[in-house]
Amino acid sequence: MDFGDSIDRPPPLRAAVYQRVVSLVTAGELKPGQAVTEAELSRTLGVSRTPVREALLRLEAEGVLDSTPARGFTVRPLRPAEAAEIYPILATLERLAVSTSPARALDLAALRTIDAELLAASDPAQRWRLDTAFHDTIVSACPNASLRTLIHALRVRIARYELAFMRDGDRESHAAPLHEQILAAFGDADLARAADLVGRNWEGSRTLVLDWLDQQ
Repeated sequence: MDFGDSIDRPPPLRAAVYQRVVSLVTAGELKPGQAVTEAELSRTLGVSRTPVREALLRLEAEGVLDSTPARGFTVRPLRPAEAAEIYPILATLERLAVSTSPARALDLAALRTIDAELLAASDPAQRWRLDTAFHDTIVSACPNASLRTLIHALRVRIARYELAFMRDGDRESHAAPLHEQILAAFGDADLARAADLVGRNWEGSRTLVLDWLDQQ
Protein backbone atom coordinates (compact mmCIF):
# COMPACT_ATOMS: atom_id res chain seq x y z
CA MET A 1 0.00 0.00 0.00
CA ASP A 2 1.43 3.38 -1.05
CA PHE A 3 0.66 6.34 1.18
CA GLY A 4 2.95 8.72 -0.69
CA ASP A 5 6.00 10.46 0.72
CA SER A 6 7.06 9.56 4.23
CA ILE A 7 6.74 12.15 7.00
CA ASP A 8 9.97 13.82 8.06
CA ARG A 9 10.29 13.20 11.77
CA PRO A 10 12.03 15.67 14.05
CA PRO A 11 15.21 14.43 15.75
CA PRO A 12 14.79 12.80 19.17
CA LEU A 13 14.66 15.32 22.00
CA ARG A 14 18.00 14.24 23.47
CA ALA A 15 19.72 14.74 20.11
CA ALA A 16 18.08 18.13 19.60
CA VAL A 17 19.09 19.29 23.08
CA TYR A 18 22.65 18.07 22.57
CA GLN A 19 22.95 19.93 19.26
CA ARG A 20 21.54 23.09 20.81
CA VAL A 21 24.03 23.02 23.68
CA VAL A 22 26.86 22.39 21.20
CA SER A 23 25.69 25.44 19.24
CA LEU A 24 25.65 27.57 22.39
CA VAL A 25 29.23 26.57 23.19
CA THR A 26 30.70 26.84 19.68
CA ALA A 27 28.97 30.18 19.04
CA GLY A 28 30.42 31.58 22.26
CA GLU A 29 27.05 32.16 23.90
CA LEU A 30 28.38 29.88 26.62
CA LYS A 31 31.86 31.29 27.05
CA PRO A 32 35.10 29.56 28.11
CA GLY A 33 35.15 29.23 31.89
CA GLN A 34 31.43 29.94 32.23
CA ALA A 35 29.38 27.79 34.59
CA VAL A 36 26.64 25.72 32.95
CA THR A 37 23.76 24.51 35.10
CA GLU A 38 21.09 21.96 34.29
CA ALA A 39 18.33 24.08 35.81
CA GLU A 40 19.17 27.23 33.86
CA LEU A 41 19.56 25.38 30.55
CA SER A 42 16.31 23.52 31.15
CA ARG A 43 14.49 26.81 31.59
CA THR A 44 16.19 28.41 28.61
CA LEU A 45 15.49 25.49 26.27
CA GLY A 46 12.06 24.72 27.66
CA VAL A 47 12.78 21.05 28.31
CA SER A 48 13.12 18.80 31.33
CA ARG A 49 16.46 18.39 33.07
CA THR A 50 17.01 14.79 31.94
CA PRO A 51 18.00 15.48 28.28
CA VAL A 52 20.00 18.50 29.43
CA ARG A 53 21.93 16.36 31.92
CA GLU A 54 22.57 13.76 29.22
CA ALA A 55 23.87 16.45 26.86
CA LEU A 56 26.19 17.92 29.50
CA LEU A 57 27.58 14.52 30.43
CA ARG A 58 28.19 13.72 26.77
CA LEU A 59 29.99 17.01 26.23
CA GLU A 60 32.09 16.36 29.30
CA ALA A 61 33.07 12.98 27.87
CA GLU A 62 33.88 14.66 24.54
CA GLY A 63 36.18 17.16 26.26
CA VAL A 64 34.08 20.28 25.73
CA LEU A 65 33.00 20.75 29.36
CA ASP A 66 34.74 20.23 32.69
CA SER A 67 32.97 19.25 35.88
CA THR A 68 33.90 19.53 39.55
CA PRO A 69 31.88 18.47 42.61
CA ALA A 70 31.73 22.05 43.90
CA ARG A 71 31.09 24.01 40.69
CA GLY A 72 29.26 21.57 38.45
CA PHE A 73 29.88 21.97 34.72
CA THR A 74 31.99 24.71 33.16
CA VAL A 75 32.98 25.37 29.56
CA ARG A 76 36.60 24.42 29.04
CA PRO A 77 38.92 27.36 28.30
CA LEU A 78 40.61 27.65 24.93
CA ARG A 79 44.03 26.05 25.32
CA PRO A 80 46.68 26.21 22.58
CA ALA A 81 48.06 22.86 23.75
CA GLU A 82 44.67 21.21 23.24
CA ALA A 83 44.30 22.62 19.72
CA ALA A 84 47.84 21.52 18.89
CA GLU A 85 46.95 17.97 19.91
CA ILE A 86 43.57 17.73 18.17
CA TYR A 87 44.44 19.01 14.70
CA PRO A 88 46.94 16.26 13.78
CA ILE A 89 44.50 13.60 14.99
CA LEU A 90 41.72 15.08 12.88
CA ALA A 91 44.02 15.23 9.87
CA THR A 92 44.92 11.56 10.29
CA LEU A 93 41.37 10.35 10.91
CA GLU A 94 39.85 12.30 8.03
CA ARG A 95 42.58 11.03 5.71
CA LEU A 96 41.62 7.52 6.80
CA ALA A 97 37.91 8.23 6.27
CA VAL A 98 38.53 9.42 2.71
CA SER A 99 40.94 6.64 1.78
CA THR A 100 38.52 3.93 2.98
CA SER A 101 35.42 5.38 1.27
CA PRO A 102 34.03 3.88 -1.95
CA ALA A 103 35.42 5.79 -4.93
CA ARG A 104 32.09 7.15 -6.18
CA ALA A 105 30.11 7.25 -2.93
CA LEU A 106 30.59 10.96 -2.28
CA ASP A 107 27.83 13.39 -3.26
CA LEU A 108 30.14 15.57 -5.33
CA ALA A 109 27.36 17.88 -6.53
CA ALA A 110 26.40 18.67 -2.94
CA LEU A 111 30.05 19.25 -2.05
CA ARG A 112 30.46 21.71 -4.94
CA THR A 113 27.31 23.57 -3.90
CA ILE A 114 28.56 23.90 -0.33
CA ASP A 115 31.94 25.15 -1.51
CA ALA A 116 30.34 27.75 -3.79
CA GLU A 117 28.22 29.01 -0.89
CA LEU A 118 31.31 29.10 1.32
CA LEU A 119 33.18 31.25 -1.18
CA ALA A 120 30.25 33.67 -1.37
CA ALA A 121 29.67 33.88 2.40
CA SER A 122 30.96 36.87 4.34
CA ASP A 123 29.60 36.19 7.84
CA PRO A 124 32.16 34.27 9.94
CA ALA A 125 29.53 32.06 11.59
CA GLN A 126 28.03 31.18 8.21
CA ARG A 127 31.48 30.41 6.78
CA TRP A 128 32.18 28.14 9.73
CA ARG A 129 28.86 26.31 9.28
CA LEU A 130 29.54 25.81 5.57
CA ASP A 131 33.10 24.65 6.19
CA THR A 132 31.71 22.18 8.73
CA ALA A 133 29.14 21.00 6.17
CA PHE A 134 31.94 20.57 3.61
CA HIS A 135 33.86 18.23 5.87
CA ASP A 136 30.72 16.48 7.11
CA THR A 137 29.81 15.67 3.50
CA ILE A 138 33.26 14.23 2.88
CA VAL A 139 33.17 12.05 5.98
CA SER A 140 29.58 10.89 5.34
CA ALA A 141 30.82 8.72 2.47
CA CYS A 142 32.96 6.65 4.86
CA PRO A 143 31.30 3.31 5.70
CA ASN A 144 33.05 3.06 9.08
CA ALA A 145 30.52 4.37 11.62
CA SER A 146 32.99 4.20 14.52
CA LEU A 147 35.46 6.35 12.61
CA ARG A 148 32.75 8.88 11.77
CA THR A 149 31.82 9.06 15.47
CA LEU A 150 35.43 9.73 16.50
CA ILE A 151 35.77 12.48 13.92
CA HIS A 152 32.52 14.09 15.05
CA ALA A 153 33.62 14.18 18.70
CA LEU A 154 36.93 15.83 17.80
CA ARG A 155 35.23 18.33 15.50
CA VAL A 156 32.96 19.38 18.35
CA ARG A 157 36.05 20.05 20.47
CA ILE A 158 37.88 22.01 17.79
CA ALA A 159 34.83 23.98 16.62
CA ARG A 160 35.24 26.66 19.30
CA TYR A 161 38.78 27.36 18.11
CA GLU A 162 37.80 27.44 14.44
CA LEU A 163 34.87 29.80 14.90
CA ALA A 164 36.78 32.12 17.24
CA PHE A 165 39.59 32.32 14.68
CA MET A 166 37.20 33.02 11.78
CA ARG A 167 35.44 35.76 13.75
CA ASP A 168 38.63 37.67 14.47
CA GLY A 169 38.71 40.40 11.85
CA ASP A 170 36.15 38.57 9.68
CA ARG A 171 38.93 36.89 7.74
CA GLU A 172 38.36 35.23 4.38
CA SER A 173 38.31 31.46 4.26
CA HIS A 174 41.91 30.23 4.24
CA ALA A 175 40.85 26.84 2.91
CA ALA A 176 39.40 27.93 -0.46
CA PRO A 177 42.37 26.91 -2.68
CA LEU A 178 42.65 23.50 -1.02
CA HIS A 179 38.91 22.94 -1.29
CA GLU A 180 39.15 23.42 -5.06
CA GLN A 181 41.93 20.84 -5.23
CA ILE A 182 39.93 18.45 -3.03
CA LEU A 183 36.93 18.77 -5.35
CA ALA A 184 39.13 18.06 -8.36
CA ALA A 185 40.62 14.97 -6.72
CA PHE A 186 37.19 13.59 -5.86
CA GLY A 187 36.02 14.37 -9.39
CA ASP A 188 38.88 12.22 -10.70
CA ALA A 189 38.06 9.50 -8.12
CA ASP A 190 41.63 9.90 -6.86
CA LEU A 191 41.02 9.06 -3.20
CA ALA A 192 44.71 8.95 -2.31
CA ARG A 193 45.18 12.52 -3.48
CA ALA A 194 41.91 13.65 -1.92
CA ALA A 195 42.92 12.11 1.41
CA ASP A 196 46.29 13.86 1.31
CA LEU A 197 44.67 17.21 0.53
CA VAL A 198 42.08 16.84 3.30
CA GLY A 199 44.89 16.19 5.77
CA ARG A 200 46.81 19.22 4.51
CA ASN A 201 43.66 21.30 4.95
CA TRP A 202 43.57 20.44 8.67
CA GLU A 203 47.31 20.95 9.05
CA GLY A 204 47.02 24.41 7.51
CA SER A 205 44.19 25.25 9.90
CA ARG A 206 46.36 24.13 12.80
CA THR A 207 49.13 26.55 11.86
CA LEU A 208 46.77 29.50 11.43
CA VAL A 209 44.77 28.87 14.59
CA LEU A 210 47.83 28.31 16.77
CA ASP A 211 49.45 31.48 15.44
CA TRP A 212 46.24 33.36 16.24
CA LEU A 213 46.06 31.89 19.75
CA ASP A 214 49.66 32.93 20.42
CA GLN A 215 48.67 36.54 19.67
CA GLN A 216 45.75 36.59 22.11
